[in-house]
Amino acid sequence: MIEKTKITPPFAEIEKKLGYQFSDKSLLETALTHTTFANTYGCESNQRLEFLGDAVLGVTVAEFLYKNFGEREGVLSKMRSNLVDEENLSKVIDKMRLKEYLRVAEGGSDELRNLHSVKADLFEAILGAIFLDSNFHTACGWCLNKLGIDKNNAKKKVVATKDYKSMLQEAMQHAGKKVSYKLIKQEGKPHEREYTIQIVISGEVGAIATSTSKKVAEMEVAKKTLKDKGLI
Repeated sequence: MIEKTKITPPFAEIEKKLGYQFSDKSLLETALTHTTFANTYGCESNQRLEFLGDAVLGVTVAEFLYKNFGEREGVLSKMRSNLVDEENLSKVIDKMRLKEYLRVAEGGSDELRNLHSVKADLFEAILGAIFLDSNFHTACGWCLNKLGIDKNNAKKKVVATKDYKSMLQEAMQHAGKKVSYKLIKQEGKPHEREYTIQIVISGEVGAIATSTSKKVAEMEVAKKTLKDKGLI
């Protein structure tokens, strides 16, 4: 029989780490519920809240960048992408020490809780829950605060996360070569899937990398290629 503490999260403890107190505790409970737990115990998972939170996150960061930086659309898109990617959101969850409260089915729970994609979904689900429990202004403020973004450091955060794909693309364009990324293997269940990506430069195959995120795997093979060519 599952322990009661795994069914009912310690709300006060979690809210203290979040820096937000819920009026409707059921929203927080749902945000902390992975699909494996929901399927096992017949309750709602955090997928719908994650869908909503993803939209709130996108608008929040896009509005912030639009108001604080006069960059062209392509640069703003790259800034937003780096600020809201899975790895960055995962780090925020780790910093708040929240992954242990994610309710998952027995077996493989530690492995699940350590996936970047799962932790990123948890962040977005919590953001969606805060939005429903309060309003956009409150959710936006909480989001920017937890991401640690302000107009003085947003650019620094983007620069710190090097876009190896763009670096390689520019280098190969100068050399008259075309870069593409090929998915050569996909393994695992939907919630713990791993992708193996191989880089192809003008028809010539190169470095290979595996990750739970296609984007991360592509970035890794681009980084390996840049190193192999002595470009970084």
